[in-house]
Amino acid sequence: MSSLIVIMMPGPDLVLITGLVLNGSLRVATAAALGMITAGAVQAGLGAAGLAALLAASPELFAAFRWAGALVLLGWAVLALRRFSRPAGSEGAAAGEAPSAGAAPAAPARAAAAAVMAAGPSERQAFVQGLLCTGSNPKVGIFLMAFLPQFVPAGMTPEAGVPLLAACYLALGLIWLLTWMRLVHRLARHLRSPRTLRIADGLTAVVFGVFAVRLALGG
Repeated sequence: MSSLIVIMMPGPDLVLITGLVLNGSLRVATAAALGMITAGAVQAGLGAAGLAALLAASPELFAAFRWAGALVLLGWAVLALRRFSRPAGSEGAAAGEAPSAGAAPAAPARAAAAAVMAAGPSERQAFVQGLLCTGSNPKVGIFLMAFLPQFVPAGMTPEAGVPLLAACYLALGLIWLLTWMRLVHRLARHLRSPRTLRIADGLTAVVFGVFAVRLALGG
């Protein structure tokens, strides 16, 4: 139960997935989710190998990782803010789409929304984004190494129990991300208007900015 609560807590990963579903597709968002789980697996492996303990024991090294992660999140906040700051309808103009005189009033909105979606990242780019989103936060590995050993079953050594628990934890994380993506995708047709996408970009910029500051300050 405690693992599910931790997994379902909102954070940068969930914000990134939501934005990719709204601006891209389920396949693109799934690629990002796989990148996140891959980064979690790498961090768990490095933590088991002793890197988490090294970071915990070396404030300078941990601070360097924190600042690197904060810069990644801040970069995404700036990109989201730039999308939010674009004048309404600029996406359609950039795509060279001009509505005909007899077009329905909703056509420009649909064209602009389609242009925004078409400008989304590829699956490979989304995978890298997911990898960076989770992998750039050194607290992930430290948390897993501090959290999981408490639940190693009696009679099982930590060396065997922690990797098994990490695999279960990451599997639950992937299931939650896929479930969330399906939910957002079902609601997406009501949320893909240019106005809603701008609001989503604004919220994304705020969330990534806040988490970047928190990570940089060690909060």
